[in-house]
Amino acid sequence: MRNLLGFLGRQARWALPAGVFVGVALPDLAALLRPLLTPAVIGTLTAALLRLDWNRLADGLRRPALPATIALWQLIASPLVVWLGTALAGLPPDLRLVLVLKAAAPPIGSAAVFAMILGLDGVLAVLGTVAATLLLPLTLTPLVGWLLPEAGLNVDLAAFFVRVSLLVAAPFVLAWGLRRAVGAARLARNDDLLAGANVLLLVVFAIAVMDGVTARLLRDPLYIGSLLLAACAATALLHLAGFALFRRAGIAAAYGAALLSGNRNMGLMLAITAGSAGTAFSLYVGIAQIPMYFAPLALSPFVRRSRPLPRK
Repeated sequence: MRNLLGFLGRQARWALPAGVFVGVALPDLAALLRPLLTPAVIGTLTAALLRLDWNRLADGLRRPALPATIALWQLIASPLVVWLGTALAGLPPDLRLVLVLKAAAPPIGSAAVFAMILGLDGVLAVLGTVAATLLLPLTLTPLVGWLLPEAGLNVDLAAFFVRVSLLVAAPFVLAWGLRRAVGAARLARNDDLLAGANVLLLVVFAIAVMDGVTARLLRDPLYIGSLLLAACAATALLHLAGFALFRRAGIAAAYGAALLSGNRNMGLMLAITAGSAGTAFSLYVGIAQIPMYFAPLALSPFVRRSRPLPRK
């Protein structure tokens, strides 16, 4: 197991997209792993927190301006821009709904893992992710009611807060307890194992979230292809927008903002809309993992040319 985790940690850029295609190629496995979606989300953030220097995390909390600004861009500005852009482009209502919900979502819980795979600032990724996730109840409901009134979405805020507690608070509590029990020095010595565990959990999530996509692909490949094209375009444009908007904060911050902007927590949005966003959105959540899981591989050449950058 140690050798397997070490191998996954070293080959993370390739293992992540491979997991997506395994989910498509083996639909029975995707269905089998579906119940592990929530544990995988919690586990990835917990493992990422175990790899971070908590002194730097505390320092980051004392300087919240940058992660707070990134969160406001993601939760308010980006859905407004996407809503306007999709209206001008004349996109159909179901596709507009999908893209606006994506733009209104917080970053994926594993954003810190992606950042560390690329050698970027994991602390900024954690702070940005937590800030955006906790602010989401205050932004999502008015945005949906104002921008997409015809969609008829029902957002259960009470259930959402339970979800936030599970996905945000639980990893911090688990990581704090494990750090006290195991010790920071021992965790640092086994960083390669934690990196491999991160990747393994992300692969499990990637396979599980593809449940249902393969069957629709076989019935209607053109429709699935159109959703994939939309997912790739939206992910790329959000990455570029995040980088451009925060370039003046430094190259490392710009890449961190790009990761947070392009990789959104679609699984969380699916849960809190409770199926009211329609079939297209449910399918899109799985398909959207494809460009997101390719992000570390695609961004690696650009990050390498921008060295030196902080490791964590």
